[in-house]
Amino acid sequence: MKNDKRKKIVGVVTEFNPFHDGHAFFLQEIRKKYAADYIVAVMSGDFVQRGEPAFFSKFERGREAIKKGVDLLVQLPVIFSLSGSRDFAYGSIKLLHELGFVDQIVFGSESGNLQRLKEITSFLQKEEENPDFQKTFRSYLAEGFSYPAARDKAIQSYFPDSILPNDNLGISYLRAIDTIHTKMEIGIIFRDKNFSSAHSLREKYREENQLLYADIERVKDYLFFRIMELERDEISLSTFQDVHPELAERIVDFMKDIEKKQLDLREIIKDLKGKNHTYSRISRALMHILLNIRKEDIQELKEKPYPYFRILGCSSKGEALLSSLPKNSIMRLGQYLKENQELMQNRSLKIDLFAGRIFQSIYPKSKDEFREFFIKI
Repeated sequence: MKNDKRKKIVGVVTEFNPFHDGHAFFLQEIRKKYAADYIVAVMSGDFVQRGEPAFFSKFERGREAIKKGVDLLVQLPVIFSLSGSRDFAYGSIKLLHELGFVDQIVFGSESGNLQRLKEITSFLQKEEENPDFQKTFRSYLAEGFSYPAARDKAIQSYFPDSILPNDNLGISYLRAIDTIHTKMEIGIIFRDKNFSSAHSLREKYREENQLLYADIERVKDYLFFRIMELERDEISLSTFQDVHPELAERIVDFMKDIEKKQLDLREIIKDLKGKNHTYSRISRALMHILLNIRKEDIQELKEKPYPYFRILGCSSKGEALLSSLPKNSIMRLGQYLKENQELMQNRSLKIDLFAGRIFQSIYPKSKDEFREFFIKI
């Protein structure tokens, strides 16, 4: 699979949750700064890295993205889209690398200083061998900082001019690029803070609309049933990704408290997180329990080639890339699975399809993804 050398293909990693003007600006700048002929986006599908269902469906978000500049849209498997920044970045970069025709990966940056980010990345690759760094890190933990905050402050003691944590995800991309040994070039676009963030847009939409989006509160009953089912079958919660033994014990104790169980799921997450973990980490852990994502699932998907590539759509120009896609690319789900029934046994795909079923049940405007047409604009 070879890229036509007269054309430049740039890959980006996205959630578009929801798509907004800042994303459109990002895509426009990529075309200007890096002379991109095609932009390939890896996008989270039904669940996102914060540990929640996506705000709108992947088809709605994907359609807006293709209208505004994406030429080929590929879904990131939920095993990675629900992961912390390291695995999220690794799975995304691995996917772009294994497509086989992406020339460059470009990401947004608060600092706009690629060399500085590379220096921090190089330092972090060796941090586990650095006793001074570990001592500094542990001292911040002892002061009561959460794990990620203590780590960021330890890094800042070595790189005082860095802007962590805002560039943390970019550093995760660089670490993944080093690990995978991809030949894709690297580029960054300065992130313009004048645009409203996806977070602020979600909050505004919550205030103005009558729950016409997928809300995490709607999975609460599913989650509680799942936990009771696991307890009945004597399956430890620590089997699941991001669920350490202490958290597993707290969840079990929580389930015994009838009054606490009446709280909204967001309040439950806040109650469970304690001081050493972020809200997102706990939310991801609970979604891993719900979707049956185990520690070995992530490791297997990291170590083996991608078993499939879910292609959600393309622009009319991006249609030229379809002939270069790997043979195990899925463009029309129902038709592909009829012809490749053995893929239905794949663990990652099973989790993707189950996540899709959960999403369809909680999203008011949802459609059966087996009947969704390939997006082409």
